[in-house]
Amino acid sequence: RTRRHRVVGLGGNMNCAAGLYPSLVIILILAIYGVYLCNNILPQLNALEDPDADAFYTPTEGELIGVLVAFHVLLGMLLLCFTLATVTSPGYIPTSDPEDSKKWVHGDIAKQIKPKDEERIKNILQDIETDLTDLSIIAMLRSMPVVERKKRYGYHRHCSACNLYKPDRTHHCRVCDRCVLRMDHHCPWIANCVGFGNYKHFLLLLLYAILTTGFLMGSTFRRLEYAFRPVTNQTDFLLEDLPVFVTFLLCLFLFVALTMFFGFHMNLVLNAMTTIELREKKNNEDPYIKHRFYVAHIKFDRGKWGTSCTSSVHGTHGCFLFTLGEMEHTRK
Repeated sequence: RTRRHRVVGLGGNMNCAAGLYPSLVIILILAIYGVYLCNNILPQLNALEDPDADAFYTPTEGELIGVLVAFHVLLGMLLLCFTLATVTSPGYIPTSDPEDSKKWVHGDIAKQIKPKDEERIKNILQDIETDLTDLSIIAMLRSMPVVERKKRYGYHRHCSACNLYKPDRTHHCRVCDRCVLRMDHHCPWIANCVGFGNYKHFLLLLLYAILTTGFLMGSTFRRLEYAFRPVTNQTDFLLEDLPVFVTFLLCLFLFVALTMFFGFHMNLVLNAMTTIELREKKNNEDPYIKHRFYVAHIKFDRGKWGTSCTSSVHGTHGCFLFTLGEMEHTRK
């Protein structure tokens, strides 16, 4: 029986509720862009054309062109990453191919594991005193198609909602109502899950948002100082100075918050973890849940340097700063 999925992400079937938060993001970007151009760039452009004009700063032509080019490059990359993170599938359990259907619908994935390895991993999961530094255990776990198990008795994980067996690191999103590969979290600001297919785009979105807000603050600082001059015209203050002050504070808040959030995710990348794994497994008080996490984590952990070089963040060409060369993933 084919199950119908309630997909609310922009990459799936669009609905009004899903588009609310991304729409707010676009409105915010447009508002900041308008204030930056009208209250910061245009006065400098007028000062270039009329040296006698009362301006807060008169740049050289090359300086102004450089600022405009740099700003629009950063803004363009920000919008591109936002779009890609929003519309790219996070990755779902593949079922369209007959072989994939056998694996994940009928559970044939378990038949690919040797009986002795299956019995051994059950014993490892039940014994929290197992030495996980044993090279033979590490080699076995890294060779297995599926390592994660449900509870400590070693049952294969099965999603009753999707009626599918789960690959490693796959979790069911209650918002999208689908199982997502390497699910990190559901992000309402992009109306999409963050998973294997779009995690790089999500990180780049954070990075370029940080760079853009930082550039905005640096290039509007002179204008901010000028806003604190004595108020001689209330209308000018409300329409020109106050928007600059509010925009600067907003950019400062976003810069700090997003830098902390980006640092958190880069730490996850270096430690081969997702937000779900950190919150619900590694930091869980149940020793058996923590033990099952450490067992499954062996398969993906290659040390900080090895993990960062082989993760889906860098893509097939090892190019992190651009949206090119993302890892191959199945779009379903």
